Amino acid sequence: MKKNTKIIIGILIAVVVILVVWYGTGNQDQSNLRIGFIGHLSGDYASYAVPLQHAVELAVQQVNENGGVRGRQVELVSEDDASKADVAASAMNKLVTIDQVNYIISTQASGITAAITPIAEANHRVLMIALGSAPGLTDNKQYVFRSIASDIYQASEIVNLMHSLGSQKIAGLYTNDAYGIGVQDKVNADQSVSHAADEMFEAGSGDFRTQLTKIKSSGADTLIIVAHDEFPSILKQIRELGLQMKIIASETFKDTAMLAKSGSYAEEVYVPFLADQEDHLNFNNAYKVAFSEDSSAYSKYAYDGALALLKAIEDSGDDPDVVAAALFRKSFEGASGKVGFNTEGDRTGLVYLTYVVQGGSFVEY
Repeated sequence: MKKNTKIIIGILIAVVVILVVWYGTGNQDQSNLRIGFIGHLSGDYASYAVPLQHAVELAVQQVNENGGVRGRQVELVSEDDASKADVAASAMNKLVTIDQVNYIISTQASGITAAITPIAEANHRVLMIALGSAPGLTDNKQYVFRSIASDIYQASEIVNLMHSLGSQKIAGLYTNDAYGIGVQDKVNADQSVSHAADEMFEAGSGDFRTQLTKIKSSGADTLIIVAHDEFPSILKQIRELGLQMKIIASETFKDTAMLAKSGSYAEEVYVPFLADQEDHLNFNNAYKVAFSEDSSAYSKYAYDGALALLKAIEDSGDDPDVVAAALFRKSFEGASGKVGFNTEGDRTGLVYLTYVVQGGSFVEY
């Protein structure tokens, strides 16, 4: 091959390489915006997380139908943690290191959420918690936010309700995880009442007779129950053992499916829950059209969490540091009312009400 020919071929190859590099970097903004999702899509708590995944999917669908984020379509990269902390950590590491997503939405219980928050913080990935509510999950973190209320507010409402009901002697039955312990700590900090007994149980348990027998003998006039989906069994066994006391359930009980499973055993059970605020985005109707079923009690918080992330990216660009800073200032009218975040990244703008089960329905107290 002649020398001049070799030079020309070399120049052409160099030009092609430059064009490929330029095209890959110069058109990067035109690729899909990838958002990570991690949740209990199988395992003990799938009934909580799957409706939240649907809510996030709905938010993504609506944003894409309206032109996406900065002209880019949003792509959801989903991971199932099987309701296990070790699987959650592995899934989170995959989203960060392999999928290279900068923004992740979590629909996980508090204990499992605690396994992924350090990963997000260490890697400067923005994490939006849509279910885990234990106090402390967002403390001293720059990249971790929460679209559902912290249990600090729920525990405060439980304490207020205790006093409203005239409780003097309290007993507690708590799930032995970050959720249960977080509420227990806040309730027990109130020393204006007598704390007669505290009993713990492992998530997923079915037999609570040993704990309930001890509670019965304590002489307590009020029982606080913090559980996940164990309420039907707990309430049935309370009635079978003849416990005569006021019952306050954690907000996880405020679910029509849970109430239906509990039947008549749920009568006169009190539960604090977030007040229904104005649905500015017609979320509930859109959800039912999309999935042919009603949304869950927590779905709208996942939806608003997804929107908060996407709105912050739309406003500030695809840079996790800038997006995190923008979220602290973000405020908008969402499906769950006015959405905002305090200096710890916790949700603001939420109000609690108390409900009591009467005639098989939740009635405002």
